[in-house]
Amino acid sequence: MKDILREIPQISAFIERFKDRFSPIYITKVARDITSRYREEIEKGIRFTVEGIFEEVERELIRRKGTNLRRVVNATGIVINTNLGRAPLPEEALELVLEVSTGYSNLEYDLLTGRRGSRNSHVADYLKDLTGSESAFVVNNNAGAVFLILHTLARDREVVVSRGELVEIGGSFRIPEIMASSGAILREVGTTNRTRSSDYENAIDENTAILMKVHRSNFYISGFTEEVSARELADLGKKHGITTYYDIGSGLITDIPPSGSAEISFRRALKEGVDIVSGSGDKLLGGPQAGIILGKEELIEEIRRNPIARALRVDKMTLAGLEAVLRMYLEGRHEEVPVIRMLSEGEEAIKSRAKRLIRRLRDIEGLETSLVKEVAKPGGGSMPELELPTWCVACSFRGMSPDELSARLRLSEPPVVGRVHRGRFLLDMRTVSDDELSLIRTAFERLNY
Repeated sequence: MKDILREIPQISAFIERFKDRFSPIYITKVARDITSRYREEIEKGIRFTVEGIFEEVERELIRRKGTNLRRVVNATGIVINTNLGRAPLPEEALELVLEVSTGYSNLEYDLLTGRRGSRNSHVADYLKDLTGSESAFVVNNNAGAVFLILHTLARDREVVVSRGELVEIGGSFRIPEIMASSGAILREVGTTNRTRSSDYENAIDENTAILMKVHRSNFYISGFTEEVSARELADLGKKHGITTYYDIGSGLITDIPPSGSAEISFRRALKEGVDIVSGSGDKLLGGPQAGIILGKEELIEEIRRNPIARALRVDKMTLAGLEAVLRMYLEGRHEEVPVIRMLSEGEEAIKSRAKRLIRRLRDIEGLETSLVKEVAKPGGGSMPELELPTWCVACSFRGMSPDELSARLRLSEPPVVGRVHRGRFLLDMRTVSDDELSLIRTAFERLNY
C-alpha cells in the first residue's frame, strides 16, 4: 500500500508541469485537494494512473481559471429562470450600467442645486408615471420590500392575511417567517381554498395594522375556490380606516403580458384602491433584481424614513439597469425587453429558430436532432397557471443517455442548460436568442474534442 501511495506525484511536480499556464497558488490548492482524495480512494482499493491524476488536476485548473459567475445559454424553456439569473437585461440597460459604473455618477448628487440628492429619484418619476402611484421607493429585492413595509407599518401589531396566501417560494422564503422577523403579528383568516371579505372583516380589532393580500407566486388553486379581490380589500380598508397592502410578487408593471394569465399589475392594484403595493424588478418587469414599493405618499415617506431602509438600498448599477428598462416601457418599447419578447413571441418564430439550429448542427459528427413541439413556462413565481406553446430541438449524441448529454453540455464552454423530458434531451427555443445559436453549436463541437 505504501509503495502505491508513493506513486502519487508531489505538489512540486504539478507546479513544474503547469506553471506556464496557471498560477502556482491555484496549482497547489487543486493538486492538494485531488491527491488527498486519491489517497483516500487508494486505501479503499481504487486503481489509478499517474497520468490520470495529472489530467484531472488539469481539468480542474481549467475550470477554476474561469470566473465562477458565467453566462449560460438558457434552453430550458423557463423564461424567468431563478437558478439562471431570472431576467436578462436589454442591451441599452447594460450600456447605462457600464457607463455609470466605470466612472463617477450623480447617484446621490443633485446636479441642479449642487447638493446631496436621493438615489431613488432616478427611477421614482418613471414608476409614478407608469403606474399612477403617488410615490415610489426601491430596495434590493421584494423580500426586502415585504420586510420593510411590515416592519414600518405593522411592528407589534396584526396583519390579516388569507390562509390560502401564506406562500413559500424558492430559497425557503415564507410569508409567515418574514412577517415574524419584521415584528408583525400574523392573523390568518379563511381556509386554504376559500376566503371571503367577511373573514377579513371579522378579524379586525384595535390591534389590526394591515389587511394584506399576497400573490400565490409559483402555484395556483382551481376548483371550489373563492378569494378577496384587490378592490374588495381596498374597500374594506377604507371602511375601517386600515392600511391595505398587496404583495403582487411578479412585478408586472402594466397589463401587457400574454393573455390567459390572472396576473395583476402594479397599475391595476393601485387603480383598485390598495394603499401599498410591492413586487420584483427582475421578474415580469424584466429588469435587474429590485424590490419596488408603490403607493400613498405618506406611507412611502414613513417607509423611506425607517433606518432599516438603508440596509436594503440598491446600488448604482441596479438603479441604472432599472432606469433604462423603465424608460423603454415609458416610450412604448416594452416588446424590446427580453422577458416580454420571450413571453409574447409567436409559435412560428420559435419554430423557425429551432429549424435554423437543426441546420447549424447538421454536420456535427455523432449528433442527431429532431423538431419537437412542447410547452414552456414563464417561471420565477410568475403566471404559474400559464403554459406557452414552444418548439424544441431534441438531441442525442454518440449513445449518451439524455442525462449524460445534459451534464456534458452544462460543463461545456459556454455552458448550455436544456431539459430532460420524457426520455429526451431538449433545447427549448423560446428562451434561446438568435445570437446564441452559434454558442450552442460551439458547445456541441467541443463534445468531440
